[in-house]
Amino acid sequence: MQIEKQQTPDGWLFYNPTVWQEVNDAYFEPRHWQQNRAVVGQAMGRGKTLFFRFEHRECVLRHYHRGGLVSKMSNDRYFYSGLQRSRVWREFSLLIKLRELALPAPLAIAGRLKRKGFSFQADLITERIHGARDLANLLSERRLPLTVWQNIGETIAAFHKAGVYHADLNLRNVMLDEQRKVWLIDFDSGRLCRPRKKWQQANLARLYRSLEKEQAKPGYCHWLESDWQHLVAAYKQAL
Repeated sequence: MQIEKQQTPDGWLFYNPTVWQEVNDAYFEPRHWQQNRAVVGQAMGRGKTLFFRFEHRECVLRHYHRGGLVSKMSNDRYFYSGLQRSRVWREFSLLIKLRELALPAPLAIAGRLKRKGFSFQADLITERIHGARDLANLLSERRLPLTVWQNIGETIAAFHKAGVYHADLNLRNVMLDEQRKVWLIDFDSGRLCRPRKKWQQANLARLYRSLEKEQAKPGYCHWLESDWQHLVAAYKQAL
C-alpha cells in the first residue's frame, strides 16, 4: 500500500489513505482533541499516550520519548538524517506491512515528524485495540488459562516466522482483547529481517525477564514456571 505523505514548513505529515483522506498538524496536538471533547482516556508510561475518538474509531496518539541515560540530555529529540530513516516512519511503515501480512498488530493511521535544525520530534497515531488489556495488568489480578499462554506462544511464533523482530517484547506490549485474541504493540525500533534462532530466542528471553521483573514488584504477578513452559512449547510447535 502506498503511504500518503506531504512536506510541511518544518517537517512531514504522512497517513494511511485507507483510513483517513487527509491529515493536519492539529491532529497530533492533545489540545485539539481535548477542545473537541474527543478524549476518552490517557495512559502514563515513558510519556503520555492519549486516547481519542474520531470518525467512529478510537485512536491512540503517542509522542516519541527517549529512555535510558540519553533522555537526560534530550527526552524527545532525535538526530535527523532523512524521513525514511526516522523512527516514526520506520515504525509506521512496519505497521503497514504487518497489516498486509495479516499479523495482529495495531492499524497505522498517521504520523508526524517536526524538524528543528539537525533534530526532530515525532508523533504516531494508531487505532486502539478494542477492549484489550496488557499482560502485566491481567496477571496482577489472576492467573491466566493455559490456552491463553498457548495463544501467546503461537502469536509470537507467527511474527517470528514472518521475520518480525520486536525490539521490546515485554508484558506491557502483549495485549489480550475480549475474545482472548493476542496482539503485539509498540514496534518502535522493530524491523523485518531474516528469521534466525539467535534473535528469536533473545526476543523470548526478554519477555521472560519481563515476567520475572513484574513478579519482583509490590503485589503478586499470577503466573507459574509451568505457564511459561506451556508458552514455549506452543511457540516451538508453531514455529
